[in-house]
Amino acid sequence: MLDRQGGDAKLIGLSAASQSVAVFAVAPIAPRLLRRWGPARLMLRSILISIAAFLMLPLLDNVYAWFPLRFVIGAAGSTLWIAGETWINQIADERTRGRVVGLYGAALSAGFALGPLSLGLTGSEGWTPFLVAAGLMLISIGPLMLARGVSPRIDDGPSGGLPSILWAAPTAMLLNLVFAAADGALLSFLPIYFVRLGFDEANALYLLAVLGAGGIASQYPIGWLGDHLDRRLILIICIASLIVGLALIPLVIGATPLVWLYVFLLGGVLGALYNLGVVLLGERFRGAELATATTLFTVMWNLG
Repeated sequence: MLDRQGGDAKLIGLSAASQSVAVFAVAPIAPRLLRRWGPARLMLRSILISIAAFLMLPLLDNVYAWFPLRFVIGAAGSTLWIAGETWINQIADERTRGRVVGLYGAALSAGFALGPLSLGLTGSEGWTPFLVAAGLMLISIGPLMLARGVSPRIDDGPSGGLPSILWAAPTAMLLNLVFAAADGALLSFLPIYFVRLGFDEANALYLLAVLGAGGIASQYPIGWLGDHLDRRLILIICIASLIVGLALIPLVIGATPLVWLYVFLLGGVLGALYNLGVVLLGERFRGAELATATTLFTVMWNLG
């Protein structure tokens, strides 16, 4: 939409960044809110704020008006993310952590795939895409309400500051930075890149859905491997694969049948990186310390 309004790549990138930078506003208070309200109640509030802000976007169809709205969406989304991942890691045990996180990651990747897929069906004009997205967010309240009774309590206790958490788990934190940098660039600019190479808008968005589908497919297998093999070795292989995969995009982009499979595999590698980062986090922290670590993990994602 911003591209169609005549916004240049720098402005579109800054618009996306305004959503990500909001995490710095919520990071100092998210662990405290998590301990006070618990994951389920905090997630519910975050979803309602997201829906309200999201439905204001088509009312203020202007790139500059979107900056504060995307900031609010980013703040609510970051809080939602922190609460959800703290919940997942708190209930997982070490023996099956990779697979539990894999199931969570598959659901997360399915959401990332469903977004561009629904946008490809609705188009990017008018109210329809915003109403569909708001409807999906509204649906997510249902299972959350059912799960309120099993939402874990995040106990008060020493949690350490963000610098000490970074020092304690630098691999997981830097991994999330790398993952987010690659993922953010692809999600923001891959559709525009494809359209300018001759793809129609719907197919360009479907390619993003295929990227997400690759993330779905890789999550549980990578989680299983992480429960049985050296997680850091798997991590090194995935990072090397991502470097090669991104470098080869210009060479395979013109091979239309091949590009669908290629984007699927690239999404699988990206999904695996995120899975391993969450697993490494849960491996190291528990309780209040886990809430703070998850907050920093989300900060690193948004920074990336």
